[in-house]
Amino acid sequence: MPGASASQYLSSRPAEVLAALGLVSGLVSAWAWVQGFGLEPLRPLARVFLLDPGALPIGFAYGLAMGLGMAACARAWWAAPLVVVTTMYAWSAAIHTAVRLQRNTDDDLYLAAASLAAGAVGAALTHAGCALVAPGLRRPPWRIALTAALGAAFGMLFYLGQRKLIAEWVLFLVWQPAVAFAIGLGLPRGGDGSPSA
Repeated sequence: MPGASASQYLSSRPAEVLAALGLVSGLVSAWAWVQGFGLEPLRPLARVFLLDPGALPIGFAYGLAMGLGMAACARAWWAAPLVVVTTMYAWSAAIHTAVRLQRNTDDDLYLAAASLAAGAVGAALTHAGCALVAPGLRRPPWRIALTAALGAAFGMLFYLGQRKLIAEWVLFLVWQPAVAFAIGLGLPRGGDGSPSA
């Protein structure tokens, strides 16, 4: 795209931009998971999002990626903080969904249900948060269903990680860019009004 500005380029490829940012946040999240930071001083901030301090960097990394991506693709920089906050609450809801469905038992059925539900909840709420700044994500309703279904499918990586069949951090590395890409498919390309897919 010769002569195009960076913002035009970014808004012409929303799915790819969001997927790339999701991959970066997935890498940061995987690294944060492996490092297992002791972030006790952040407990008051973590409480705002109903999270433990150790989960804060992962939610923030993905929220920042989605916020920056939505701001760039929608050409509305005010969108970034709103999407960061809604994505962090989506992350919190996904964690609480998994914990509530799996807490009292460790059998495969409950863990699979927790994995599917947490993936779907996190993806759907992230999509809904992005839809606050991008009306194209609100219609047709199958767009959010597609994002939730993809989130549920990749949420099964939580199951595999809990069963030690894969490293637990793989969830972040795969789920975050996949859900970001699905959300990006509903955004218009370069202001021409047509969705990416």
